[in-house]
Amino acid sequence: LTFEQVRRTMLLRSIYVLVAPIFMVFAALACAGTPLADAPVYTCPTAVPQPTATTLAGTPSPTLPPPPTPYVITPPQPFYVGDAVFVGGATSPVRVRFRLQNVQSYAAPPGSDGAPRRVYAWQLEVRNAGTGDYQVFPAVQMVLSEVTTASGNIVGTWGSSQAAADAAALTIDNNVYTLARGQTRTFRFAAFAPAGTARRFTFTLDPTVTEGSSVITWTNQTNPYCSGDVAP
Repeated sequence: LTFEQVRRTMLLRSIYVLVAPIFMVFAALACAGTPLADAPVYTCPTAVPQPTATTLAGTPSPTLPPPPTPYVITPPQPFYVGDAVFVGGATSPVRVRFRLQNVQSYAAPPGSDGAPRRVYAWQLEVRNAGTGDYQVFPAVQMVLSEVTTASGNIVGTWGSSQAAADAAALTIDNNVYTLARGQTRTFRFAAFAPAGTARRFTFTLDPTVTEGSSVITWTNQTNPYCSGDVAP
């Protein structure tokens, strides 16, 4: 072999050694997580109070309409903290229940631009209610997506990070996790975002695509209409 051939061979091998792990990481990320195709839904079993009418004594009581169907939330309406949001039908092999919980806020040092910020922490309870395994990549699939500040609401994408967790002395979950049939697990998040109040959270249902996936959104308040659910 000539010197040029040897140098070219060594260069190609060096490039492969450097680039191959990167492609392996992207391949792993592309395969991480189970895509969910069905629309998320929350169903409240509590009956809406029926209207009543004031009548004079001895007057026949008016006929009231039949009870309404259970209170249901579907996208694009956001869900509420604590709602049991199901994706997948009752007989579907892929059926998952999500529940946003325990939204908190902590002091944080200013950002690199000097702007005030806070650490926002939250939890997501995930239950595999299907018949097969469910794989979730929570730190990639879920973000804080809107913050209320003194100057108004700011929409953005603030993902969970170890730096934010360290700033607030918190523990977070940032790996890919597999939930077996019937298993429930609560995942923890922490994200830097502008100083204010967390307003909205977003979870991507299909982590294998970069855009176009359906999402679940939650507003940071308890459900004002219903305190129960049909969670198993």
